Amino acid sequence: MRSNSHPKKERGFALLITLVVVSIILAVGLSLLFVTTRQQMLAVTVNESEKAFQAAQLGLECLRYHRAQPGTAAVLMRKPAQYTGAPSLNCGGSSPVSLPQTGARVLVSGASNGQWLYNYKYQYNVDNKCIDTSLYITDMLDATEDRTFTITGEGLGSIICRAGTVCTAIFSAGYNRPCGQLDSIFTIQREIATQY
Repeated sequence: MRSNSHPKKERGFALLITLVVVSIILAVGLSLLFVTTRQQMLAVTVNESEKAFQAAQLGLECLRYHRAQPGTAAVLMRKPAQYTGAPSLNCGGSSPVSLPQTGARVLVSGASNGQWLYNYKYQYNVDNKCIDTSLYITDMLDATEDRTFTITGEGLGSIICRAGTVCTAIFSAGYNRPCGQLDSIFTIQREIATQY
């Protein structure tokens, strides 16, 4: 009878070993699945972030291009007495989503020509990506002192402009989604700014 009870113990031990091995394999498999899922989510986020950055870069380059065109530059820097609004500047083959938001203000009270701060805001939908841009032009041609202007709500803290010059600052925010879908939890925004 002893020989019959001994195989039963071995069968119970084999079942225990099998359960331990299966548990270890299952734990390793679940860990690999978790790591793979995280890597895939990271890759998607990096790809969407790159789309948003490329959109921001496109907005910046569009405004730099238009700012460098002599005809456009002359229109952008009209004095408020001649001011009839901003030109509709295209970007990436797209017109602005709505009429540009514009503004021109006197920098120095009682100033004559050459001391103005112009601000133009454009929004574009290009290849299902939204681009928000702001163009600041500081006209200090007739000024006798350098000036610093504070900018709020954008990627620029201030604009520094020397007397006798015209300074330009451009802020561009790019999104990985169209302008009408920016409230989505999947929206990624990237910003870029330049001043010259």
